[in-house]
Amino acid sequence: MAQQAPRPESQQAARESARQDDIWDSHFHVFGPWDTYPLPPNPSYRPAEASFDMAHALHARMGVTRGVIVHGANYGADHSAMLGALAASRGAYRGIAIIDPDIPEETLRAMHDAGVRGIRFNVLAHLSGGAPHIDAARMRATVARVAPYGWHALVHAGPADTIAVLQALDGCGVPVVVDHMARLPADGGLISDAGQALLRWLESPDVWVKVSGADRVTDGQPHRAIDQMRALIAAAPDRVLWGTDWPHVNVKYTAPDDGALLDLARQACGDAATAHALLTRNPARLYA
Repeated sequence: MAQQAPRPESQQAARESARQDDIWDSHFHVFGPWDTYPLPPNPSYRPAEASFDMAHALHARMGVTRGVIVHGANYGADHSAMLGALAASRGAYRGIAIIDPDIPEETLRAMHDAGVRGIRFNVLAHLSGGAPHIDAARMRATVARVAPYGWHALVHAGPADTIAVLQALDGCGVPVVVDHMARLPADGGLISDAGQALLRWLESPDVWVKVSGADRVTDGQPHRAIDQMRALIAAAPDRVLWGTDWPHVNVKYTAPDDGALLDLARQACGDAATAHALLTRNPARLYA
């Protein structure tokens, strides 16, 4: 006997249930395969190959179903690797681009259709090609280009520069996400001037934070970041995100175990409702 096709309302209920069960890795990168997506001449850094297939296999082992691919600064303006990975994900993943304010409108539209939902400002010497420089006018002009698409801005900077960028983007009209806990050192970072300023900024409904990079703020000992993660989660439980930061480039220690990082994030949450917000509900809202 032929099976009856599911009713539309049953299909919608199934989709809603799947979204509620999603686990998001809200920050990782893809590099290569080199024969398809080679680096440009003289890139800012040369990582080991870390293809979409490798990331997808890692996520399958971890139980991660959704992801956010952050474009690598070493690719310059060439977003082919990220866009290829988004296409391969069949809509399961989202992307974060690095663009200039004069990007053609048709390019922005194509990126949005491919799944891009944000832009990243790198204010770090090894990624920006020199001493960090905050060009507030240029940043705001870039934000103005993506605001009509509902995108957000991701700020990747050290503690003091993170606060300076938050000031520069104040009232820009899009959510502003602080990357990797503003790279505040886990030992005492939140009681520093920059740490206290970050906590004040997190009172704003437009400011989010990623409790990713636990290994980066502890020199390779992620478990030492749990108190800082807990404090940031408590400060903005509905505007906090988590990601692996796979494949952990530009570190001088052994890369952490990504499954252990996910376990640490759940421990930092303390209860199932908070973990659901961090890993499911919040990213589903931001990356819709």
